[in-house]
Amino acid sequence: MIRRATLDLTGLPPTPAEVAAFEADPAPDAFAKVVDRLLASPRYGERWGRHWLDVARYADTKGYVFQQERRYPYSYTYRDYVVRAFNDDKPYDRFVIEQIAADRLPAQGDNRALAALGFLTVGRRFLNVNEDIIDDRIDVVTRGLLGLTVVCARCHDHKYDPIPTDDYYSLSGVFASSDEPADLPVLDGAAPRPETVEFERAVAVRRKEQDDYIAKLAGEAEADVRGRMDAYLRAAFELGFNGKNPKFDERAKADGLPPGRLRYFMERWQARLAATARSHDPILSPWHAFAALAADTFPAKAAEVSKTLAEPADAKPKPNPIVAQAFAEKTPASMAEVVARYGALFGQTEARWREASKAGAKALPEPDWEALRLVLYAPDGPLAFATEKRPPWLSGDEHNHLQALAKQVDELQVMHPGAPARAMVMTDRPNPVEPHVLIRGNPGRPGKAVPRRFVKLLSASDRKPFQAGSGRLELAQAIVRPDNPLTPRVLVNRVWSWHFGQGLVDSPSDFGLRCEPPANPALLDYLAAAFVRDGWSIKSLHRRIMLSSVYQQSGENVAAYAERDPQNRLLWKFNRQRLDFEAMRDSLLAVSGRLDATMGGRAVSITEPPFSSRRTLYGLIDRQNLDGMFRSFDFASPDATSPRRFVTTVPQQALFLMNSPFVIEQSRDLAAFAQAAGSDSTSRIRALYFRLFGRAPSPAETALALEFVDRQGGQETPAPNWQYGYGTLDESAQRVTRFEPFAHWTGSLWQPGPTVPLPQVNYVQLSAEGGHTGPDASHAAIRRWTARGDGVVAIEGSLRHDNPQGDGVRGRIVSSRSGVLGTWVAHHGRVETRVDHVEVRKGETIDFVADCRADDGFDSFAWSPVVRALSPTPASWSAKDDFQGPGPRPLGPWEEYAQVLLLTNEFMFVD
Repeated sequence: MIRRATLDLTGLPPTPAEVAAFEADPAPDAFAKVVDRLLASPRYGERWGRHWLDVARYADTKGYVFQQERRYPYSYTYRDYVVRAFNDDKPYDRFVIEQIAADRLPAQGDNRALAALGFLTVGRRFLNVNEDIIDDRIDVVTRGLLGLTVVCARCHDHKYDPIPTDDYYSLSGVFASSDEPADLPVLDGAAPRPETVEFERAVAVRRKEQDDYIAKLAGEAEADVRGRMDAYLRAAFELGFNGKNPKFDERAKADGLPPGRLRYFMERWQARLAATARSHDPILSPWHAFAALAADTFPAKAAEVSKTLAEPADAKPKPNPIVAQAFAEKTPASMAEVVARYGALFGQTEARWREASKAGAKALPEPDWEALRLVLYAPDGPLAFATEKRPPWLSGDEHNHLQALAKQVDELQVMHPGAPARAMVMTDRPNPVEPHVLIRGNPGRPGKAVPRRFVKLLSASDRKPFQAGSGRLELAQAIVRPDNPLTPRVLVNRVWSWHFGQGLVDSPSDFGLRCEPPANPALLDYLAAAFVRDGWSIKSLHRRIMLSSVYQQSGENVAAYAERDPQNRLLWKFNRQRLDFEAMRDSLLAVSGRLDATMGGRAVSITEPPFSSRRTLYGLIDRQNLDGMFRSFDFASPDATSPRRFVTTVPQQALFLMNSPFVIEQSRDLAAFAQAAGSDSTSRIRALYFRLFGRAPSPAETALALEFVDRQGGQETPAPNWQYGYGTLDESAQRVTRFEPFAHWTGSLWQPGPTVPLPQVNYVQLSAEGGHTGPDASHAAIRRWTARGDGVVAIEGSLRHDNPQGDGVRGRIVSSRSGVLGTWVAHHGRVETRVDHVEVRKGETIDFVADCRADDGFDSFAWSPVVRALSPTPASWSAKDDFQGPGPRPLGPWEEYAQVLLLTNEFMFVD
């Protein structure tokens, strides 16, 4: 029972001392005290926080995002927030509100709760397609918290549940009205570190590079548009000031206008026209007057407009005289001609300004020309190119270069030890979006407008739109409203499923009409009501469940019950559960004595040597390239909110536990613990059983263990197929009489030491495809193959000496039983090295010996032979394909026994 509870609440096995203390406690509430102790442990938050991270589709990377930095610099702050929230028993209703709208809550002197917003922002980035990012956020909120598949209504009304498309786009408007700021807030509570000053300095340098680059491009873009105003105006007009015009790219290319600049100019000029449409602007009132004429009556009525411009009514502001004169001299025949004249005027203005600025003028001397110039040069004018972090007017190459500069800043935030912890927040836009239904989900086909509000299914008849900012806070409050029946039931069902392996509702993220009804509806209702009554306390819910007779049932089968309820939906016994990936890895570390209990901080790699001893919770999760180890052990996909983990049994799991260097490391440490526990084998076996299983071994288990250790101790470790070294071939005996294995592996080469040349041996080394000889026949490079059994083999290959200098190399194939099988010399060329038939005995060696002739100058060679078994069973051993560095040291008898115990069902399952 204590093993079940400890693994359940902390993801770690109990220590022998904890088991002994529980067994020695005669009090009726002994188990209750164990539960309270475990709930008070910081390990509890790590275990149950990981459960919640499945719901939150947590990962440390964004998925594929083109050339941007793929890693989230501050994803870990959300993970640490979740762990802290569970340890603090934060009321679940507050937990939900903070994860959706922490930025909208009153500040209480501690802004660490802002990290909760990672619930929304730590998801996949979907190639930065905003509609898909919003869809993901709707999904994690509605499926994760409400058990409703609202995203099924993105393209049409939900097929089964009463969720109309309007509801989807109402929620879409909430998240579309929220932004992720470029500068994330620093979290309080972080201890100051000396590295922070260096980090801030490095960031400032790299951000200045970005700002300088953007300012330079903005200057170039403004100068280009001002200098070719007529071309930009004509193109914008003929495209209807529509950046999505099908002919846009063709026209931009024809006129040599950078598409980003043209599109941005069109947007700004159109905005300026809209702002001056009713203001009788001195510069643009003629434009508006001519634009008001219909095309078919333009020639007839344009003269009247020109006359009005020349002789304006006293009640109206007079147009700029220069502009008025441009249209008074000759009446334009079309709006296109009006646009051309404005382009010519701005061209003249730019020419005048160039001349004046050469003389150091700060403005044009004529007020009317200066007014025209300000249209081109005003800081807030239509031609002022914005210099925000990611300007929309950049070309493809400019954007890529800016992305590369921005990535350097992101890399600092990810890697620099001085980067302060920041919250991945969202903030409300100043002007909330008024959402529209997108017909068939197509962003290019907006339909009717809908208000931002909660789903109709869970709302009162007088459902009102959200009023405060984006509506995220109102959304969160609606989700945890006391009369909302789904929120507590969904959470209670999740907790139940994490305890028992299966929920009362078998689809934890779907409480819709198509899901199976609860196995025990009354129990679900009771637990949900008690959960709310207990102040939304998850720890109180644990106590209520774990102190029940249901949780404390035996795992033994009862034939009569099994016949009536074969799936155990009524829990007449406790289902055996295999340890999930985190509990398995953490248990391996715990029993080996290597578990690092450090809490929080950046993610660490747990898949590559040297293997981290941190808890699996802190392992780096790369959602785009999730390591095969995670996948093999049924880790939850971080691409979307995960309702539960499916349990599979596949060969990769057993192969990992048998062959993984990580597991072998734990086996060695566990064996060292056993050997330190006693000098006799029986004491060691007993210590291992208590450490792993919390019990003493039976006499039969002890006898089996002793037999195994004795048998393994008497076995010889077989030599590897290939060995690499140098040595001497005795000419008289025709045998290799000295073989010295190479002592150093560079990562791609075997050689005697870390540097070459070395005294006496010079450059002797071996690679996958060849190597270099030593300085004489006593230091030949030797590649050794060892036969694993009796049989007949053939050898093929070629010896090459490619260097045009030197006197070549000699290659010999030497059998330890039969002597020299062949000799070849390669000098500035290639020679085949074949032996068609060789009888071998188990343990016999065949050496491929390469030595110099007169000297070893320029004696690099290529020789990667293949040994093929002709009988009794076909097989082959390739020197090139099989080439590798040092393998792990073979396990000793006690280490093998420790690994066997780690692979047992008793260790890998909770009963």
